[in-house]
Amino acid sequence: MFDDLMKKYGEVVFKKNGRKSPSAELDDDAESLSFAVEMAKVASDVKAADIRVLFVKPLVYWTRFFIIATAFSRPQIDAIGSRIRDLAEKKYGKVPSGDAKPNSWTLLDFGDVVVHIFLPQQRAFYNLEEFYGNATLIELPSETQPPFHT
Repeated sequence: MFDDLMKKYGEVVFKKNGRKSPSAELDDDAESLSFAVEMAKVASDVKAADIRVLFVKPLVYWTRFFIIATAFSRPQIDAIGSRIRDLAEKKYGKVPSGDAKPNSWTLLDFGDVVVHIFLPQQRAFYNLEEFYGNATLIELPSETQPPFHT
């Protein structure tokens, strides 16, 4: 029976407690941070406002970073989402799960980075920054942050 399973699924290797070493975790965090900052820059290039990158890994088990951004119309949400999807796939080979069409809140889940693009009213209503108030805010390079904020 086990031989059949091994042929079908291959070997499974278990690490002690299923955890990576601390240095491997830091490398993964750094890679995810680089990806998150680049996706925030894309949102900025499409004129998203009030862009925030939050390190949420200590608070949730399912991701490392949130990107939260405001768009001012559904076509702008679509443009931001399309540009993020394109760059993520072409440069990083990542394809998000999540919304495929623009709504008042579009979510793109890349696993280690989750992008939230809101219209202003929905962003204020859901207020993820307050809900995840203990998350670490990542300081973005000044060219990533547009000069206007909501």
